[in-house]
Amino acid sequence: MKHLVKIIVASLAFVAMTVAAETKIAVVDMERALFQSEGAKASFKQVEDQFGDDLEKLKDLEKDMLEIQQKMQKDGAIMSDEEQRKMRNTVKEKQSEYQFFAGKLQKAEQEWRQQFFRANLPRIQEILRKLIDDEKVDVVLNGQAVIHVSPDIDLTKKLLNALNKASEAKAK
Repeated sequence: MKHLVKIIVASLAFVAMTVAAETKIAVVDMERALFQSEGAKASFKQVEDQFGDDLEKLKDLEKDMLEIQQKMQKDGAIMSDEEQRKMRNTVKEKQSEYQFFAGKLQKAEQEWRQQFFRANLPRIQEILRKLIDDEKVDVVLNGQAVIHVSPDIDLTKKLLNALNKASEAKAK
């Protein structure tokens, strides 16, 4: 009986190894491919143009805060307590303003990412299905959930290239 169990276990292990050896596994990071595509870059450029004033405001605030901090370091020893307090208050106000505009821009980018992904999901799935068929892949893993992947089985770059070609063909 023990001998029969050993034979069955060995047979099952052999079958499992054979099936695993014949299964082609690939990894793809759809989000990375989509957001690195030329279409995403062009779309995001429009968002940047739309929020250009806010971006400029952020840069100006950052520059102002840096200048004030440098002035405080340079002249802090000879400034009166009142001058130092005013400068610290100015920095705090500018930090609050900076956080407001940064939050506004982050929210806009997050909304754009969600909308862009939803709008392009059917197209990326179609391109990915064709790529899976062409590569004869049996199992596809999400690249964001994989700790390590060999470049040989990573389809992300191929998906990115296919997305860019599809965008070029659509533009013509």
